[in-house]
Amino acid sequence: MIAKPIDKATPINLAQHTYWNLGGHDSGDILNHTVQIFGSSITPVDDKLIPTGKLQSVKNTPYDFLTPKPVGSQIHDLPGLYDINYVLDKTGQNHLSKVAVVRDPVSGRKMELWSDQVGLQYYTSGMLGDTKGKGGAMYHKYGGIALETQGFPDSVNQPSFPSQIVKPGQTYKHIMVYRFTAS
Repeated sequence: MIAKPIDKATPINLAQHTYWNLGGHDSGDILNHTVQIFGSSITPVDDKLIPTGKLQSVKNTPYDFLTPKPVGSQIHDLPGLYDINYVLDKTGQNHLSKVAVVRDPVSGRKMELWSDQVGLQYYTSGMLGDTKGKGGAMYHKYGGIALETQGFPDSVNQPSFPSQIVKPGQTYKHIMVYRFTAS
């Protein structure tokens, strides 16, 4: 994604909100998908889901996906879903880092996500209601997973977060690469 402000400094923090279910269309929920997220901290939120401006380690919490584990393994230790921004760890010397790996044990499909961004919003569609989709299929709670690379949410109001202000003459660039394989 690319954006350029015309004549004023502009906060820019684009994200792609695609839902993924590696089991395929109308295959049920994603609670058995395994997820690994290369982020050792999160930006905790208040009761309105606004970041507090602090960073919190994921170690020994339900947010710890540093090693692969099923989405549903600790989801009920939370308010019923994951909807949190991870502070991504730099995983290589290149301009892109591996951000996350998702696997469906039934289909054998695997998705890797690579990006140049500092954050990843992890959302497990816990607020998704019965939504009519393709071919009349009903998409239910936990029907998909969203992995949104981004700058930190609410950066403009959090001085400790990396700035998302882009000045005229500068270009905002955001790279995401999805890599799919199957076993």
